[in-house]
Amino acid sequence: MTRPRSTTRLGLIDRPFVIVAAIALLVVACANGGGSGGGPGAAPSATLRVVATTTVFADIVRNIGGDRVAVDSIVPAGAGPEDFEPRPDAARTLAGADLVVSNGLGLDDFLDGLIQAAGDGEVPRLVLGDGIPTMSVDGVANPHFWLDPSLVVDHYLPAITDRLSEIDPAGATIYAANRDAYAARIKAMDTANKALIATIPSADRKLVTFHDAFPYFAAHYGFELVGVIVSNVGQEPTAADLAALVQTVRAADAKAIFAEAQFNPDLAHTLADEAGVSQVVTTLYNDTVGPPPSDTYLTMMAWNVGQVVQALK
Repeated sequence: MTRPRSTTRLGLIDRPFVIVAAIALLVVACANGGGSGGGPGAAPSATLRVVATTTVFADIVRNIGGDRVAVDSIVPAGAGPEDFEPRPDAARTLAGADLVVSNGLGLDDFLDGLIQAAGDGEVPRLVLGDGIPTMSVDGVANPHFWLDPSLVVDHYLPAITDRLSEIDPAGATIYAANRDAYAARIKAMDTANKALIATIPSADRKLVTFHDAFPYFAAHYGFELVGVIVSNVGQEPTAADLAALVQTVRAADAKAIFAEAQFNPDLAHTLADEAGVSQVVTTLYNDTVGPPPSDTYLTMMAWNVGQVVQALK
């Protein structure tokens, strides 16, 4: 027996929550100085050209590099790296790059082929995930570190700052100042997120997600991960897998199913129908920034927390 589908969106919630979420996003946007989108960006006086694998990493690099760095993303906004298939001409994006920034741990393995296709010899690289303690899902190290803001502050920002300063020593003081200011903005966003999450009853802090992107997010913000719909992006679950997940979701009494905007929402709705879950959120972003108001790392994180809180309160 199926139930009516209910897709949770930011505009379809109680007025008090709208006000709180809007204020949180406004604070993040103002703290970010208006920010810049997740797409390519170049300052007229840029000294370095950096290519990042995703829009999330591009935005983080841009905030540290400021006017001295022009940043492009290989994977466009709205697409995820795990099932990304580069066009034959994508290798041109790497031409003339002073630095290529990736995450590692299998998230952006497509980069190796692009570098080989570019044929420019040794390309300077920074792998952000190197040295970060990992969490494993089914024995596989999970790469989604940036969904825990503390890992971004403690690992990503120092690594980016050090590498930019190494390539461009004249800008070292600027990069360090930008790092410190950006870290403060991330911490402010994180504090606001924790305040919103505290309004969810502790028994309802359970996540059922489309794929396994949220272990660091869950650990940082105090959620229980109930299950994921697909173990591997691009490979749909078997009927037996879905049936087992239905039973798990029912037993956990999960209040909502969450999926990212870049994925087909049908499986999320099917699971919700079979498990008797009325709330379905298909507007999260994690491997990519979204459209405004989620078009930077800061606002993407605030947006995701707002969506989760809205569905679970």
